[in-house]
Amino acid sequence: MAQFTPLNEDSGMPELEPDDHDLTVARVAGAIEDGVKAAVEATTRRWDERTLSRPRFLRRLARAPLPYLYEVHPDARRAIPRALGVQTIAVEDIVGTAVGPPKARGMDFIPPRPLRTPNWRDRWRRVREATDRLVILPPIDVQRYAGEYWVLDGHNRVAAALYVGQRAIDANVVDLASLDDPRAIGQPTLTNALEEHDEIQAALSRRRVSEPQDEPE
Repeated sequence: MAQFTPLNEDSGMPELEPDDHDLTVARVAGAIEDGVKAAVEATTRRWDERTLSRPRFLRRLARAPLPYLYEVHPDARRAIPRALGVQTIAVEDIVGTAVGPPKARGMDFIPPRPLRTPNWRDRWRRVREATDRLVILPPIDVQRYAGEYWVLDGHNRVAAALYVGQRAIDANVVDLASLDDPRAIGQPTLTNALEEHDEIQAALSRRRVSEPQDEPE
């Protein structure tokens, strides 16, 4: 019977090296962990920078008058409205007001100091308190024209969203399609409906006059 001699440290047997696959996995995991940490730190830094710069950003907005839809797009007065219902829209896509008079608010959607009445201050305070308590506010009312949104009602709610950095807001959207917009083709109006009704009635009357009458037996 063959004899097996156990090997000892002096037998010249090489030490086992760590598996190359395990080393690769460890290096990749470390790189992923470092990348995630860097991304989190960068995101936190950008958020802090936005938070710190927000007052300056809002002051800069307040110095410019809020654009008025019918000054920027006079042809919007002839547009055909179409209700789209409640949608969630980006705050950054709300570019102005659809309610006059022009220059009654800054681009932060707040009136300039001389126009801040006690009534406005009270409404602004209530909106800010509701926003701070995370109360769900009613949707604002906007008109959409040329892919942008113009506020009909809810200017203070938009202002509050800007002040807290809110990115989206619920809105009742009415789309304004210009007359040369393909979406306007086939949109019924009251005038068109009445004209069509009159034409149908006239055609029926002409038909009754021209049809031969049955002769009595």
